[in-house]
Amino acid sequence: MASPAVASKFRAVLCRHCAKPIRVPALIMKKESEFQSLTDSSDIHYHLISRVFNVRCRSCERESVYSINQIVDYPFPLASSAIQRKAAAF
Repeated sequence: MASPAVASKFRAVLCRHCAKPIRVPALIMKKESEFQSLTDSSDIHYHLISRVFNVRCRSCERESVYSINQIVDYPFPLASSAIQRKAAAF
């Protein structure tokens, strides 16, 4: 049986306070895709989509305002057991 492919990246913003990645909720990702698909700035729907959102960092428990333009693909970190296995292989 083939195992399902696991994405090696996730959409995130970097915390302004501690610089750790904060995963972006699905609702914000939907807004981002809507905003990216609209290119005509004269369209009324273009102006009604909010381009900012609040999100709380789980590491430092501080909340801040972020822009849709700050969302980036962030790679999943390797699990510590995977790093240990690689080191043991050498």
